[in-house]
Amino acid sequence: MAPIVGRLDAALGDVPAECIFVDDSDDDTPDAVRAAGAGRGDRVRLLHRPAGQRDGGLGGAVVAGIAAARAPWVIVMDGDLQHPPEAVPAIIEAAETGDADAVVATRYHGSGDAGGLGGPVRRLVSRMSGHLARLAFPRRLRQITDPMSGFFAVRRAAVDPQLRPDGFKILLEIIVRSRIERIVEVPYDFQPRLAGASKASVREGVRFARHLAGLRLRMPTRPSSRLARMASFAAAGASGMVVNSALLWLLAAWLAVPYLAAAILSTQAAVLWNFALIDRLVMPDVERGFARRLGRFWLLNNALLPVHLAVLAVLVQGLRLHYLPANVAAIVVVFVVRYVAVSRWIYGVRNRTGVEALGRLVVAVRRSVRTRVVLACLLTAAAFPATAAQVWADLRSRGPDVPLFVPLAVAAALLAGRLRPPAAEPDVHDRQVDGLIATGLLVSAAALTGLAPDGATAPTWLLLAAVAYLAAAVVLLLGTRAAFRLRSALLLPLVAAGTPTPAMQHAGHWVLVNGAALVSAPFADRLDEASLSVRYAGQQLVLPASATPAVALLSAVLSLLLAGLCCFGMTRRLLTRALVAVAAVIATAIIGLACALLVGRLFGPDAFRAVTVTGALDAVLAATIAVFVWRWSRTVATPQAGKRHYVPRGRLAVAALALIAVGLGGFTLPASAPPVVGSILGRR
Repeated sequence: MAPIVGRLDAALGDVPAECIFVDDSDDDTPDAVRAAGAGRGDRVRLLHRPAGQRDGGLGGAVVAGIAAARAPWVIVMDGDLQHPPEAVPAIIEAAETGDADAVVATRYHGSGDAGGLGGPVRRLVSRMSGHLARLAFPRRLRQITDPMSGFFAVRRAAVDPQLRPDGFKILLEIIVRSRIERIVEVPYDFQPRLAGASKASVREGVRFARHLAGLRLRMPTRPSSRLARMASFAAAGASGMVVNSALLWLLAAWLAVPYLAAAILSTQAAVLWNFALIDRLVMPDVERGFARRLGRFWLLNNALLPVHLAVLAVLVQGLRLHYLPANVAAIVVVFVVRYVAVSRWIYGVRNRTGVEALGRLVVAVRRSVRTRVVLACLLTAAAFPATAAQVWADLRSRGPDVPLFVPLAVAAALLAGRLRPPAAEPDVHDRQVDGLIATGLLVSAAALTGLAPDGATAPTWLLLAAVAYLAAAVVLLLGTRAAFRLRSALLLPLVAAGTPTPAMQHAGHWVLVNGAALVSAPFADRLDEASLSVRYAGQQLVLPASATPAVALLSAVLSLLLAGLCCFGMTRRLLTRALVAVAAVIATAIIGLACALLVGRLFGPDAFRAVTVTGALDAVLAATIAVFVWRWSRTVATPQAGKRHYVPRGRLAVAALALIAVGLGGFTLPASAPPVVGSILGRR
């Protein structure tokens, strides 16, 4: 113990401090501590816990040391010199100069290093344990990069005296269960062990996992704000949607129950599931008894059941949707009514009146940037209804407009990541310039619409017109600077205007079919170089090359390159990030095809057709690439801190755009409405 005491004396200098050794051993460690503290008075103290009083393991020893300390701040560190005493002054400075409740010495931020962990396995375990802890407590641990650290300082007044330590990771429990609001991190180099043996073991790992689960279950979970309560209600409803859909599929597909009757039975099971989650985790405690709460919840949900069934019947019989996605859409439709009624009638939570909600909606339309982006997209769809309807029909049936799916998803990801202005963007705006630019774009949209020829090239002309109208709407509703910042997102739909050559399509088919054949070899058969098949109850289900998302894959690669060019420019980062993203997208497409074959093998031709004939695989591909692009845009964009986004006055702009949309829609709809509407209703 003499080395650590000597190094602490040298590091602390004249700083008033005491060093408390908490010892749980049965060897001569107490004698070594006394020898190290000889001549230092009460600056070195020993707290020996005899056998039978060593509850909580190492965590319990830390809690005992914190309770025995006399200073307002306590620094916790190991006695094996893996936590260097020379880092203590930096921790003290961070604790004294700020208003923090805890200071964590981290190995994974700044100049910190975890080289002393003793091998890649222990480093991997440490990293994974930290990720698991942050996954369990995303809000409480959002300020910490090293929640597994055993080297930290904490304000004694902020520590919960009722801690239940279990294992060797006491920092996690202190932060989760105590009044720790602000946390500061100080980087340090984790040193190799000089003496003793590590407390980490499989047994301690199991104890940590058990303790982490216990902490999560004991934490208060009922949200207090309206927004958090609605989000939690939606999450509980989403889980009930899974239960509802799974039971509906089981009853309709396996037991041959009519889909409306199956929907009634599956809804009853989902009602009970949702009540259990909402009553236990979402809504506040009320004096009304459990039976009355359950009765009212069941009565309310069954009162909404006719609405649910009516929407479901319209979607299935009218729009020819598959009953599973139609059921999900019906659940979403009645969500708002269900939330308001449940919170007010059953749990007594006051919600805003209809007038207040309408007023907030009007303010959101007028001042919210995201709302204005959505409004611009809706006005564009209203201006070109035939094009929007044809795109929707093609996405459902994997028609010619499927390649547009990916650029739209990438454009949405870029919008989400680059919507807020960067710090370097000047806050100078000119409405006259906005009006001139928007006028030019609207004239271009009208000219392209009026000059669009009949035949195969007409959709391309209308797509160009729609992009011009959308750009004009963004200029009028958000300003020229925002439109220029979002120019790549506005132009991305044009990626789908170019048709891939047959050679490019053949190359994409070849890559996907061969990759899927390799992954699905244990349960699928190779028919020829362009198709795969599986067997279900003696029936052969064929996956042809035309069912692969090869065309969408080519659109995805081009969209990735354009988005990367927008985010990184012509740099080396563009090459490396694009290569990784393209490889991930191709792997996602291959795994998606293998999963489609597996669905056919397990669940039969209906499920196989629902996966392969619709745009499900293209949607998965689009979602994957959108995640990459969103992360890129969030990484490179530095939002302007402390300043709201410029939002111009939009009443006259919305009125003008609506009038122009009516004119353009009336001009384009008569020539193409009948076949488009017929394709949507399934009457080709």
